[in-house]
Amino acid sequence: MCKVIRLSFVLMATFTLCLFADPAITRKINLQQERAFKNEVFRYFRYFRIQTEGVDLSFDEIDNNNVVFTATIRSRRNNFEEVILKTFACIGRVMISVPDSELNNDQLFIIPSIITVNCDVPVRRDNNYISATANNKAVIQFTNGVMTAEGFLFELRGSMAGSFTAYDNTSMPSILTADVDFENLIAARLALEGKNNPRLSTVLSLASKAKYIPGVERKIEVMMLARMKTKHADLMFQIFGYPPADPQLKRIGKQVFYHIQMEPGEILNTHTNDSLRYAWKGRKYPEPLNKYYREYNVKYGIKRPGPND
Repeated sequence: MCKVIRLSFVLMATFTLCLFADPAITRKINLQQERAFKNEVFRYFRYFRIQTEGVDLSFDEIDNNNVVFTATIRSRRNNFEEVILKTFACIGRVMISVPDSELNNDQLFIIPSIITVNCDVPVRRDNNYISATANNKAVIQFTNGVMTAEGFLFELRGSMAGSFTAYDNTSMPSILTADVDFENLIAARLALEGKNNPRLSTVLSLASKAKYIPGVERKIEVMMLARMKTKHADLMFQIFGYPPADPQLKRIGKQVFYHIQMEPGEILNTHTNDSLRYAWKGRKYPEPLNKYYREYNVKYGIKRPGPND
């Protein structure tokens, strides 16, 4: 009788714990993937002679399904900008190699949505730091040489915070509240569909010259923003469910600009990887994009680029 009562008590206690416990946390990444990614980052740190003592690497999953990779590093007093850029480049090298890696248990190896670098700088007795955050695509573009160091620092400027710099921000960088993977997916699709579009011949011509003519890149960014606010206003509303603000349109427009300079097959491969990562997080591909471009391409007789173009 006592055993029956004791068993009933245990069952009731277990039921109560399950009833009031937090829902199970479903992680988008596993410890094996984290460890492999961090080991590769440390390997590049050693290669580029970045101090590894006291370095902390961590993954976090935040709102909007973003996976944030944070590297906390140390520099000397006068070389913190160099160390920050090298750190981003090392992380970029690891992310570039991920699509060519083997699949693990039918899951893609991890590519963080957002990269944050915190750098401790020995300037005064108290702790001094500078922090910068970037979209994974911007980090890869900088690492590949598509974006110059000057351009990448300009990209980082809006997210920079610190205890002694002129970039101090009291508010959270807007990129941390954005759905970065979704924006990257949209940008790659816009670039893919625009690659064979004769109506974008002016933009494509300028994009091909952007690397060689100073000032052209900024001009194209302005053109992209204006076009997205006029020609794609309805599409953006259907995709997001609200009219995107200028900072969000600028982020997407910049990525369209960088993607549209790639070969069609490269854009298609990038968009495929972006779509797989987006779906891997349990979300569906935005149908308004498919519907819009099906109708648009039929209306204007535009051939969609393929992998062999």
